[in-house]
Amino acid sequence: MRQLPLWKRPYSARRVLDIGAGHNPFRGATHVVDADRDKGDQRGCRELVVPRSARLIIGDAMALPFRSGAFDFVYASHVLEHMTSPASACREIMRVGKSGYIETPSPLLEQGLALGDTVSPEQGFHRWLVFTTERDVLVFEPKTTETVSSFCSCRDGQFLREFFAAVDFRNAQHCFPNRSKNTMFYWSSSFRVEVRDRMIDCRKDGRPCRFQGMRDAIIQSCNSLLLAPRLLRLRRTYPHCRTVLRKYGYRTVFI
Repeated sequence: MRQLPLWKRPYSARRVLDIGAGHNPFRGATHVVDADRDKGDQRGCRELVVPRSARLIIGDAMALPFRSGAFDFVYASHVLEHMTSPASACREIMRVGKSGYIETPSPLLEQGLALGDTVSPEQGFHRWLVFTTERDVLVFEPKTTETVSSFCSCRDGQFLREFFAAVDFRNAQHCFPNRSKNTMFYWSSSFRVEVRDRMIDCRKDGRPCRFQGMRDAIIQSCNSLLLAPRLLRLRRTYPHCRTVLRKYGYRTVFI
């Protein structure tokens, strides 16, 4: 079962909703919502698992069958990237919950994998690249062949373009921690949602692009003592990635 870090768990929550629990529900959930009891193509055809303490409700995340404020905590992990209307799903999450946690694959993972295979079966059903630009803002950019092959004209975008070219990310991803490969978003009371219709180029549009967060994820990972063996393996396997880091002025501990 999924859990949050000890210091982030909703200990005082009496009613906890898990949206799209699938085969790996949230420990402590009192209610579980899933779109279909039987269909499991988006969970590897694995059987739906419902904790003994929880009640299963078949429903739609974009129209949750609960009264407003029904839950103390709402957990939605690896769900919103599938939604046809993520804004509707986010509004429903805020309507029924008082606080919660949202997790999706990060743009670093989504774009890195998709560049190797834009029709990858395990990634193809994700509709959105999801990231944050401010503490209380969740941003959705469409995941298309065009957006995963495009890079912002800013320095961060060009760094990512060269970094991805220097590695086989399908293999290199295993050298990075989960926190860099997932967008992890905690909220209380409410949050803001921005659904974009295209990739933003921050120099042209005047709005934040996704590449700053992707850059930060790489640099922070490359300075992690806990990841030293994996990072040294990354440097040995893809020596040009060090050249790219140095070119852009990033002096990291292990790369």
